Amino acid sequence: MLNIGVMGLGYIAQQAYLPVYAANRQVVNWHLMTRNEEKLANIQQQYRFASATTSKEQLLAQDLDAVMIHTPTSTHTALIREFLEAGVHVFVDKPISEDYSEVEALYQLAADKNRLLMAGFNRRFAPMNRQLAAVPDKNTVTVLKTRVAASEPTQYALFDLLIHPVDTALYLAGFPTAGNIRYSLHQDEAGNLEQAGVTFTGNGLKADASVNMLAGANYEEATVYAKTGIARTINLNQYQQWQESAETTQLAPDWQDTLETRGLAPMVRAFIDAVAQDQPNPVSPESSLMTHHMIANLAEQVKPSQKN
Repeated sequence: MLNIGVMGLGYIAQQAYLPVYAANRQVVNWHLMTRNEEKLANIQQQYRFASATTSKEQLLAQDLDAVMIHTPTSTHTALIREFLEAGVHVFVDKPISEDYSEVEALYQLAADKNRLLMAGFNRRFAPMNRQLAAVPDKNTVTVLKTRVAASEPTQYALFDLLIHPVDTALYLAGFPTAGNIRYSLHQDEAGNLEQAGVTFTGNGLKADASVNMLAGANYEEATVYAKTGIARTINLNQYQQWQESAETTQLAPDWQDTLETRGLAPMVRAFIDAVAQDQPNPVSPESSLMTHHMIANLAEQVKPSQKN
């Protein structure tokens, strides 16, 4: 059995990851860590994980094979470096860092230590997005994510929200060597993001990734255009296809858990398998760097008082 630590037990970890960890207890001994004793006790009571601590030092003493880091982005770099230096494989929520030079350095450290550093881009593992990626001869990709009257600082929104459509667009496009790249952004006078997008070309394909914070609905859509037709996923749980005059719609099975549909469960299993079987990184460093680089380039062009 693998020994895998879990750092950070906030809302996202509790909703999106702990149920998946509980479902994989037959292959992993999970070791939980948070400084909040009350939260730790409640989670222990709910899931009955065998090991839990409020001390990072005690967590490191568990002879870990890997660690899952679900702490705030600002803490990622120091924690990733510490665990890699200790010879521990690392999974971390996206983004790895908002500083692209730090992302590069951490991937280099992982390579030097012969350890995995996997970024949590779950959309790549969503079953219907995988179906979309398999469409042959794509020539155009569009990915859109919208929010209802969301008020979030531009820097945060780019790395928290736009990063998903950008990574999905790159994934569906096959991570091409980018040709031309264009960035667009609009923020309000307070520095909150309203709209942003990235358009890139490469290998005979054009792709658009965008986020709209004032769309009136929470919605996510990815569409690919090919010589054989058009295919689209909606909210990761609906797959539509048009071929000549025929139109088909496929829905995620009613019995399928939401964490499967959204790619979180298969993503975690992919990391576990990679650690257990010494397999390549399920989210390759090269592809993750492409995504981080595009978001960082857009973020660098933004000033808090600027309105483009």
